[in-house]
Amino acid sequence: MVWRETDIMDERLRFVVECLAGDETMTQLCADFGVSRKIGYKWLGRYREFGPEGLHDRPRAPLNHGRATAVDLVERIVAAKEAHPLWGPKKIMARLERSAPELAWPSASTAGAILERHGLVGRRRARWKAAGNGPWPPAEEPNAVWTGDHKGWFRTRDGWRCEPLTVMDASCRYLLALEATGSTADEETWPVFERLFWEHGLPDRFRSDNGSPFASAGVTGLTPLSVRFIKLGITLERIAPGKPQQNGRHERFHLTMLPLAKAPEADRTAQGQAFEAFRRNYNEERPHEALAMDTPAQHYRPSSRAMPATPPEPDYPAEAAVRSVRHNGEIRWNGGFVYVSKTLAGEAVAATETEEDGQWALNFHAHPLGILDTRRMKLVRRSAAPTKPLGAAADTTGGKL
Repeated sequence: MVWRETDIMDERLRFVVECLAGDETMTQLCADFGVSRKIGYKWLGRYREFGPEGLHDRPRAPLNHGRATAVDLVERIVAAKEAHPLWGPKKIMARLERSAPELAWPSASTAGAILERHGLVGRRRARWKAAGNGPWPPAEEPNAVWTGDHKGWFRTRDGWRCEPLTVMDASCRYLLALEATGSTADEETWPVFERLFWEHGLPDRFRSDNGSPFASAGVTGLTPLSVRFIKLGITLERIAPGKPQQNGRHERFHLTMLPLAKAPEADRTAQGQAFEAFRRNYNEERPHEALAMDTPAQHYRPSSRAMPATPPEPDYPAEAAVRSVRHNGEIRWNGGFVYVSKTLAGEAVAATETEEDGQWALNFHAHPLGILDTRRMKLVRRSAAPTKPLGAAADTTGGKL
């Protein structure tokens, strides 16, 4: 039998009042209200113990059951979340299982419920999609591709302007550098890369945006830093303007380190120490979903290409017309001068006639600089070059300056 369809609390309260009045027996009252004597005694007992509040329905879930997570494990899950507030339950459980595999840890979903009960789960924001690899082949192994960028600047508490330089291995997400630099100038940036090359060896390719210190607005797009990379045999990969997804993994990492910029340290020294502590934690402690919850340090290994004591000389083909770049950035060509780049002053470049259209392609080491437009006597990007040579004939000086 069930309570009649009125307000259920009113019915229970009316039942208790009439029962306490003593005008009817319990058997008769239960019959009048359409409930069993067991139900009637239950609600009378709850009223006597708790008053009217005792007539509310209680949760039916058991207070304890055989699958409940042990208290000591709950405490360790909560402690791990408090130590790493930006980690989700998947990363927390992967870290705990790796540190104590002998324990019966709950699933990540159960850990999430535990953290929610303790008020440690905030509003989940939409995830940034780090999709796409641009026009380049993927990085299949460590040091195939390094990625780099300067994170947006902020000031430490003493007013010093910090422009964080971040360098990462694209294959295993190993954070090679998180450096507290004061600007994007070559004199601040190159010492960081020089140290990385000596410590880890050379990558095959380096991917960046088109901003300083990695690229410039000229036809060649060269900077002192990119010239050093080319001379070391590192292939440059530059993302298309307005296409940050082509360096998506690196952009996604910048969201991970964003709290560091929102809570700056006292000065440059303290900021550098905080960055290094974060880098070690990111590489050695923080599990990564793309690595099956391993850490980047478990997958990274140094490059087999060691940093040379002296950059090698360019190995141009015998048929190439080699030119030395003058102090003003020009080379001599067909009795005149063509501007290339002041960044290459003193360096040797080589022009090679292309088989498909007879144009003269200019290279610095293995890096393409552009096409020599012999009609206008200027260097142009390959996409802007004329389809066939115009004006003056090809160089006939035999390579003489």
